[in-house]
Amino acid sequence: MPPDRDEATLLAWQRRFAAALHEPGRGGLDPTSSLVATQREEAHVRFGVYRNNSRQARRGALALTYPVLQRRVGDDYFRQLAHEYRLAHPSHSGDLHDGGAAFPAWLQARLAGTDYAWLADLARLEWAVEEAGAAAALAPVPLTTLATVPATALDDTTLQFQPSLRLVSSAFPVWSVWQANQDGAPAAPLDERRAEHCACACTADRVVVYRLAAADYAVLEALSRGATFAAALDAARSDAAGLARVLDWAFAEGLVVAVNPSARA
Repeated sequence: MPPDRDEATLLAWQRRFAAALHEPGRGGLDPTSSLVATQREEAHVRFGVYRNNSRQARRGALALTYPVLQRRVGDDYFRQLAHEYRLAHPSHSGDLHDGGAAFPAWLQARLAGTDYAWLADLARLEWAVEEAGAAAALAPVPLTTLATVPATALDDTTLQFQPSLRLVSSAFPVWSVWQANQDGAPAAPLDERRAEHCACACTADRVVVYRLAAADYAVLEALSRGATFAAALDAARSDAAGLARVLDWAFAEGLVVAVNPSARA
């Protein structure tokens, strides 16, 4: 049934109120706002409180998601970036967590061609950590599960990983930067020319961020896309020893939740 007149009027006012929260104005107020233009000055002031609270809440949520990035660029510059991002990507969700999803891609475009372009990769890693922490956890299977797969079927075998597994590869040392900014981490010099490849997942109720060798990352990335063992080796230009190393690590960390032999086995 269509909404009655009162419901439709309330919905229209709610939508106007939400839209007006994102309208920029002088000092957080906008006398031309579609919502408050006909109201008294006191109403402008009261509405400004709502607008400011909305801005602060979304900036605070972004800071909680990207604490290392905020620490690297400083509070003032992070506040500027958060303001620009909010204008470009106003949230359409009631969940503040969702508001940071587009931040890494927005940063990549915003900082392209500057000395700070690498911060987009740092943001990608922090968002991966955030997603991993919110993902479901499934019961892992042990490495001995592979022993049940006939040798003739191993080449065509695929794996299913924890839903929390996220992969981030960067031409910059983003894992080292992230690690150096964790509580209690010792200070260490960084080689800004070093590429780093990361995997993160939620295991034992905590998010772990791993740094992987380039070859191992390539194997894991292929397997995570559903590639068979043989296809993963080809895609990563690796060998049986490299595959075995990645499998030993992935099973030991509880990242594998299913082994899927070839249907021809």
